[in-house]
Amino acid sequence: MPYFQWSDSLLMGIKAIDDQHRQLVDMVNSLHDAVEASGQHCPAPDLVARLKAYAAEHFHVEEGYMQAFGYPEFEAHLKEHQYFSDAVTTFEDNWATDTANPAEVLDFLKKWLTEHITGVDVQMGRFLEDYLR
Repeated sequence: MPYFQWSDSLLMGIKAIDDQHRQLVDMVNSLHDAVEASGQHCPAPDLVARLKAYAAEHFHVEEGYMQAFGYPEFEAHLKEHQYFSDAVTTFEDNWATDTANPAEVLDFLKKWLTEHITGVDVQMGRFLEDYLR
């Protein structure tokens, strides 16, 4: 069983965004597998860099939807994206200096993504469903 199990509770109802969320979950699982195989060290900092880059692309897509349709919670949602980006940058820096705790990083990624998707992303999806469905 994967570290981060995809479930329908993570669906927000916009296929393009749901597909991106699945990809983020897969990337967290790939990072977990690499850490497990290496004995808790960061075996591939490029996995963190790819996760960071993909998350930035994903956030850009979500933010485009929110701006295009005048989502009233845009600023709060944007702050959550920035928080995640800042945290991943810190993880990236810590891995570069071998001071990261991989288990804490993985736990953060899993928890933040789950809470963000099932919370503010689902809320955004409800707002957008009148425009996109």
